[in-house]
Amino acid sequence: MKLSAITSQMPRQLGSLREIGGENTAPKIAQSTSLQAPSFVDYLSAQVNQVNDKIVAADQRVADVATGKSQNLHEMMVALNKADLSLKMLTQVRNKAVEAYQELMRMSL
Repeated sequence: MKLSAITSQMPRQLGSLREIGGENTAPKIAQSTSLQAPSFVDYLSAQVNQVNDKIVAADQRVADVATGKSQNLHEMMVALNKADLSLKMLTQVRNKAVEAYQELMRMSL
């Protein structure tokens, strides 16, 4: 399962958040974060890629057990559980981000 579709849409969607604050706020945000840490979009992309790597690794372990290349069921189950928990966590982070965005949209200016 590839998550590249999610990561390709993230910068475009998060770019629209800068439009909400107006033109004057976007440069200030970019200036203050460029010196301190990577951008939020970069951080989210890295996390999505890590979850994708765990899912791909778990799929490979399942394929190895299914084809007889590996007899280690314990490692396969651990990899599957790690991938499952990572995906659930990523889903919850996405849900919280959507809720925060919706709350911002409900605010009156």
